[in-house]
Amino acid sequence: MNYLLAFVVSLVYIGLKATQQRQVMAAQYLRMPGVSIAMGFCEVFIVANVARTAESTWGLALLAFSIGAGGGFGSMIGTYLHKRTYG
Repeated sequence: MNYLLAFVVSLVYIGLKATQQRQVMAAQYLRMPGVSIAMGFCEVFIVANVARTAESTWGLALLAFSIGAGGGFGSMIGTYLHKRTYG
């Protein structure tokens, strides 16, 4: 379950990061703080997960894969949704 949650949180985090980058490019200042705060919560969860898994090399490798895969999908989804919503 730890790895599935890491995947989902990473997906959300990177989706938010892609959204934030597009907001910066479009100068959507009022939307930026909420996205940044949500990103902070995701970062804390990911770092805490890494700290809990640090004793196992295989566990860290699987966690890194989960976070990386979630991030890849999150960047695609975040960019797609923002582009579709705001052009």
